[in-house]
Amino acid sequence: MKRFVRFPWRVYWKYFFYQVLAFNILFVAVISVIDVRYRVRPFVYNEALLNFFLFSVIVAAITSYRFARPIHRLILKALRISSKRTYGDLVDPQDEDLLDDEMDSVSELDVALDHIHRKMKKRKAQYLQAQEESQAFMSAVAEGLVSISLDEKILYFNSQFAAQFLSTDQVNAPVLRLSDAIRSSDVLEGFERALQAGKVQRFTVKLPTLVDNTPRYFAVSVNPIRNEKTKEIYGVVGIFHDITELKKVEQIRIDFVGNASHELRTPLTSIKGYVDTLKEDVKTGHYDQAGKFLDVVSRNIDRLMDLVNDLLSLSTLESQSEIKLELIHPLQISEQIVSELTVLAAEKNISIRVIGEVPPFMADAHKVEQVLRNLVSNAIKFIPQGKSVQIRWEGDNKGAVILRVIDDGPGIPEEHLDRLFERFYRVDKGRTRDAGGTGLGLAIVKHIMQSHGGSVTVKSAPDKGCEFICTFPVKNP
Repeated sequence: MKRFVRFPWRVYWKYFFYQVLAFNILFVAVISVIDVRYRVRPFVYNEALLNFFLFSVIVAAITSYRFARPIHRLILKALRISSKRTYGDLVDPQDEDLLDDEMDSVSELDVALDHIHRKMKKRKAQYLQAQEESQAFMSAVAEGLVSISLDEKILYFNSQFAAQFLSTDQVNAPVLRLSDAIRSSDVLEGFERALQAGKVQRFTVKLPTLVDNTPRYFAVSVNPIRNEKTKEIYGVVGIFHDITELKKVEQIRIDFVGNASHELRTPLTSIKGYVDTLKEDVKTGHYDQAGKFLDVVSRNIDRLMDLVNDLLSLSTLESQSEIKLELIHPLQISEQIVSELTVLAAEKNISIRVIGEVPPFMADAHKVEQVLRNLVSNAIKFIPQGKSVQIRWEGDNKGAVILRVIDDGPGIPEEHLDRLFERFYRVDKGRTRDAGGTGLGLAIVKHIMQSHGGSVTVKSAPDKGCEFICTFPVKNP
């Protein structure tokens, strides 16, 4: 029964009717000629008409069915071609009993359908391949992508957009609007302007995201989508480019310029003030405070030189990450640094101890000295009198060499630890400047450790001292 659901009965009955009509008209015409010529008796005439009519019905039914069967097969083939299912064999097993001679009259149409089927299979394969490539490309793009219709329903989004803005329930929702995913008025207005004006909209916005539950900065570009023929807008595509890291870099640059300017201006202002005062005293012949003023000027000049030298060191470390590896003896370098800083430590009655023993290892001797000098001098400057500093060398189970610089000073509050290695960052700005620091020492330590492929961390808490941990990886000679 399923086979005849779409059987062309209209064609069958039309062909059947025309055959019966034609056969009987022809028979009546023939029998009329015979009747006129041979005077056939009426009962013979009527019986012949009835018999021929039954015969014509049987013949017409058979020939109509034989005519409609190939058309039925072509209809089934066309329906299979247009089906949404994956294209398979065009010939159904139930149709295999059709003889080739039944298709003679429609063979050209059958060949045409086969050709159409092959082209559609090829195009479908190309479409599926292009779709897969497009989805793979969209998923690989680092930016979040979303397309919406004229009524602001989301038509498509990639994995990056989903990770940033959509919960699991929203991802699986059958209908989702842009306002359900992003509640920012700036974003919604930007998409609406693109739909109404038909022009690209670009803007920067700060949005809350599901990534670490932290707000991030996005450069958003909204582009209208037009019909290729009518040029009418039927939706827009939004690209969310995460510029949070760029914003951070820009802020670091701004902070660096501001901090460097402030650090340079402070000693320069002091120098200018004392020099101007000294000039006036010289004019009036008052020299009693000249020596004091010159000492202040000299200290500020030393501070400027330290600042410039640290800036140059930091710039060199950033631009030239290459290091000169040689076999160094850590205890020997430690004793050398301690001897350099003995006078500074003696002024505050601070003791420095070197403990631990590790074998010589490959590193840049000059840069290791710089790390030790910065860490130990910082400890001496910022801990109270009578305290102590400890330099400890040890190895770990992975073969790395670890340097610990430990003091028993006031410690550093936890909120400052994450930013301690930033340039010019100060825990107590006034106290640090009074101690003579430039605010670049720890930044230099960080870059030196990175150039060695190692790391530096800090452990501290208020009133529990401070411990800086430098890890040098093992490097073969």
